[in-house]
Amino acid sequence: MIDLLIDPLTQYGFMRLGLAAAVTVGVTSAVLSCLLVVRHQALLGDAISHAVLLGVAVGYLFAQTAGIFWGALVVAVASGTLITYIERHSPVKLDAVMGIIFTATFAAGLALISITKPRGIDLFHILFGNVLGVSGSDLALTVASGVTVLVVVLARFRAFHLWSFDPLMARAIGMRVGVLEYLLTGLLSATIVAALQAVGLILVIAMLVTPGATALLLTTRLRNMMVVAAAVGLVAAVGGLYVSFYVDIASGPAIVLVATAAFALALLFAPRRGVLARTVQRRRTARRVLTEDLLKALFNADDPSAVTSLAAVGTWLRGRSTNLRWLRRLVRQGLVDLDADGARLTTAGQREALRMVRTHRLLERFAHDADGVPLPQLHDVAERLEHEVDPAGVRDLDRLLGAPQTDPHGHPIPSGTGQLRRIAGRPLSDQPPGAAGRVAMVGDDRTDLLERMVDLGILPDQAVTVLNRADDTLTVRVGEHDVLQVSTDLADRVYVVPTDRDVPTAPGV
Repeated sequence: MIDLLIDPLTQYGFMRLGLAAAVTVGVTSAVLSCLLVVRHQALLGDAISHAVLLGVAVGYLFAQTAGIFWGALVVAVASGTLITYIERHSPVKLDAVMGIIFTATFAAGLALISITKPRGIDLFHILFGNVLGVSGSDLALTVASGVTVLVVVLARFRAFHLWSFDPLMARAIGMRVGVLEYLLTGLLSATIVAALQAVGLILVIAMLVTPGATALLLTTRLRNMMVVAAAVGLVAAVGGLYVSFYVDIASGPAIVLVATAAFALALLFAPRRGVLARTVQRRRTARRVLTEDLLKALFNADDPSAVTSLAAVGTWLRGRSTNLRWLRRLVRQGLVDLDADGARLTTAGQREALRMVRTHRLLERFAHDADGVPLPQLHDVAERLEHEVDPAGVRDLDRLLGAPQTDPHGHPIPSGTGQLRRIAGRPLSDQPPGAAGRVAMVGDDRTDLLERMVDLGILPDQAVTVLNRADDTLTVRVGEHDVLQVSTDLADRVYVVPTDRDVPTAPGV
């Protein structure tokens, strides 16, 4: 195995030159790819690489083979600068500018080549590379370009870092963002021209995207991302070169295919961002959400140890594409006791359910007070967020809100120690005619009825007096003047306390 790696280097000088060129291009392109990926400018390399063909044709026209490198470099820098200038000084978006420039310059290059028909330009090698044909002078230019690019990136790393992630802050502190944009364009142009012989104009696009995208799957810090991307570029260059040598295929496609294979592996197996890891995490999250929702469904504020019938639990579970076997999972976790009568929460289950109730009601209070979310929408908003807030976040939320005692519906918020304060009161439908009271709490289990309560002004702390009763309606006065007809369904969900005494409370669980 080792002989397969060593023999080509000892026996063939072009392999040594090709390896040095491929590694230089692979590492340099990979480092720049990180900046392009995090700035969402991956197609900038595409645009400049297409423009290089015009520079190749012009350089050969004026100075034969010796002018190819310099012609390509000049046109690459010019086209990149033009793209940046137009994007900064016109309403045309960057992607549109790149599309216009790269198609125009590529077409001009093809037109010039078709007219002059130069014999010294091999379009196949220009487009797809031939790293095994690198000469000593080619290598010198490639290494000089690569080293220059890496030195500049390292020297200006802090500026590139801030500009890439927070351009507004970069401008606010007086950073010359325009200079950085032109500098990145120049570095990108030099890298593309250096890659001309190694991977070609078309496939250099992949080397300016794939290593950075691969590193983004494995790390989130830009410095670490550049190191990982450089390693990917190194492996792709070395592996692709040997594949090109032994399989006898073009060097550019071989290098890009190895880089793509590395990306595919990272996409599947990256520890946190890979497909498999995210699939496992989603399943874990779904199980946790179902567990927390079921504990809340089993929780009874009036009697936390109350039994819920299996029929009721089964109905709740069927609406969530699962079955009663999920209860046995909670039994094994010590959260639920299960017997012939039904399911009841254990002490640990009650504690967890109270935690979720506390989180939910604090989120409702925050959404209402801070964002002005209407009462009928609060439950759904809190339902979406409650599983994402950790205990530290709940404590911060409670402190931010000033330790509120009730949510906007009037429901008591459990304390941080697991105590649930109960507000005394009876449904409005139970009040006799002439009874005056204050709304302590409104139910939120029926959105349509809650919307009706909001329309009628029957809200917590509002005064309400029962004037008359019928079979299925009540006549009530809300506040001092409004006389309304309300259904018993609505009245069943409005809890009032007499106005002639304080609101009694009792300790919870």
